[in-house]
Amino acid sequence: MKTAGFIIFFIGISIAVAQAQSRRLDSLARLEKTYLTEDTVRVKLLTDLARGFYSVNPAQGLEYADKAIALGEKLSDKKYLAGAYSAKGTNKMAMADYATALDFYQKALAINARTGNKQGIANNYNNIGLIYYSVFDYPRALEYYQKTLALNEQTGNQAGIINVLGNIGNIHNELRDYAKAIEYYQKALEICEKTGNTQALSGILVNIGNVYTQLADYPKALEFKQKALAISEKQGNKARIAINLGNIGNVYLKMADYSRALEYHRKALEISESIQDKQNMAASLAGIGAVYQQQQHYAPAVTYIQKARDLARGIGQLNTESQALERLSQIYEATQRYDSAYLAYRQFVLLRDSIDNVEVQKQITRKTLQYEFSKTEDSLKRQQLLTDAKLNEQILLAAKQQQELLIKQNAIDLANKERSLQHLAFLKTQAELHSAQSENKVKAEQLARSENEKKLQATQVNLQQTQLELKDKALQAQKTQRNFYLAGLALLALLSFFIYRNYKNQQKSNGIISLEKKKSDDLLLNILPREVADELKEKGRALAKQYNEVTVLFTDFVDFTVIAENRTPQELVNELHECFKTFDEIIERHGLEKIKTIGDAYMAVSGLPLPDTQHARKAALAALDIQQYVKQRQRTQPDGFDIRIGLHSGPVVAGIVGVKKFAYDIWGDTVNTAARMESSSEPGRINISGATYALLKNDFNCVYRGKVSAKNKGDIDMYFLT
Repeated sequence: MKTAGFIIFFIGISIAVAQAQSRRLDSLARLEKTYLTEDTVRVKLLTDLARGFYSVNPAQGLEYADKAIALGEKLSDKKYLAGAYSAKGTNKMAMADYATALDFYQKALAINARTGNKQGIANNYNNIGLIYYSVFDYPRALEYYQKTLALNEQTGNQAGIINVLGNIGNIHNELRDYAKAIEYYQKALEICEKTGNTQALSGILVNIGNVYTQLADYPKALEFKQKALAISEKQGNKARIAINLGNIGNVYLKMADYSRALEYHRKALEISESIQDKQNMAASLAGIGAVYQQQQHYAPAVTYIQKARDLARGIGQLNTESQALERLSQIYEATQRYDSAYLAYRQFVLLRDSIDNVEVQKQITRKTLQYEFSKTEDSLKRQQLLTDAKLNEQILLAAKQQQELLIKQNAIDLANKERSLQHLAFLKTQAELHSAQSENKVKAEQLARSENEKKLQATQVNLQQTQLELKDKALQAQKTQRNFYLAGLALLALLSFFIYRNYKNQQKSNGIISLEKKKSDDLLLNILPREVADELKEKGRALAKQYNEVTVLFTDFVDFTVIAENRTPQELVNELHECFKTFDEIIERHGLEKIKTIGDAYMAVSGLPLPDTQHARKAALAALDIQQYVKQRQRTQPDGFDIRIGLHSGPVVAGIVGVKKFAYDIWGDTVNTAARMESSSEPGRINISGATYALLKNDFNCVYRGKVSAKNKGDIDMYFLT
């Protein structure tokens, strides 16, 4: 079984960004329904959707992968087909269908091998290694990880090298070769620090800290876990911050530093509650309860452990629930609450047996998968292994020793279960005895109390009778006057209350209405130009308009799919967000109107909704600023995006599409020609049409490219804007 807490270096999505990932997938899914052209853009879009859904809904991810495969088989460039096969393997692996996942990864590998795509081959090797790692076939996993490492070193893929070094370290940790595990983690750590890869750095620091925890070197463990925490705090990843705080709290608990253990677990709980991360909430509650239990502060210990148990049961965390029940039984027994101890321990035994049965079934499944995988291995290698007599003897001897160990372990497990049953019977007896003693004591106390109450009641009856006779006359005289006075006061107070409440409610309602109107207006202006938004609010609709002279700007990132394959989805989203945020600032600064983004493409227009005679000049200045920004970013991030930019001027129609979830868009041949300008451009260059050149030639330097063939447009005069 894999050690809890170790990071698997594979494609993954953090808890903290799950909602953002879901929103991105929804956006891509909507785009897929509208972009139906069977070209490289669509196959890239389908493959991205398949990869994105593997951690959210792998069944839906398979649907997109099948569409990508069908389209990839039609295209001449088979690298897209390889990517689609790989995406399908990833979704099959997420569903624990390892044999089918292996088949698709091998299909992708064959295509990448034919086309000489070294990075694609390295990725396929890494994924195949992860399959073998998942079924505990560590020798084969290590073989594929070593192949991955060699290819990544050849291509200089630093992120890939970090990834596979971490995977190799995980294997050595599973084999309890801690020195070797730390050696590989340290190699990955050095590259992370050198390249500034803080996301991978955080995971490796946690892994090293876990190894030192297992070695009981707690100061070292704290050193690495504190470093991981600092990175998570700098990134603002709340889920990872909570996990790191809890890990540090557990180390302090092992060191018997209860005040610090409690401090870190409480911080982790506060953050987990703020983001409603129920899994980490249960872990933090259990951690706080464990600290109180160690200090023999049983009352708060029971409170927190019971909360952890209830939360874990609600989300199906069987191990956390089982551990909570065992701790509750220990606390009840220590406080001589034998009936509660018996009930908690019985539930613990039942749940533990259920978990054991699940683990046995998992082991059977994994052994079956290992057998199926072994049949696919190279026959020559298998024959060589079978003819090696010495190795066979060693295998048989090891198998015999493993069988003997298994028999001994089963005997120990049976003995432990027998002791558990005996302890359960003891607790039941103690609970029944304690209950009987308590019942006898309660009955005696009730009998004595009943006699005393009878005597007291007789005395009180006589006394009350005398007092009632004396007070009756005085009360009758005061009753009428008091009732009249109180009724007047009550009526006045009630009237004042209603007047004040209506006044406050009116103030509150006015404030809420004003705030919500501002939110609505701000949201509408973020979607539509101000002039269109004003028309929509005033008339309830906005008519499409013809603009005779505008300039359309298109951008697209070069080799986006290749770059996307080498980055995690979060890294890719962060990079796109950073670039598009700057593009938005540039577009706004030069007075252009952003229309939309399509995957990694960006579209804007100059000269609407208000006509502008300087539309071409402003679009050119915006394009040059975008070009300069991307070049400057490449100097600080050599593996960052490169870009193509295209401009074309002419008439368009602009307006709102649909009536629900509407969007402001533009149409016309000018838009299509601008897109051809971008696709016909070169990396890092701005390509403009003859129409745009005629408007810019007196103010900008342009280089004539001649007539260039554009898809569905024929030969067009094109110029590079410099």
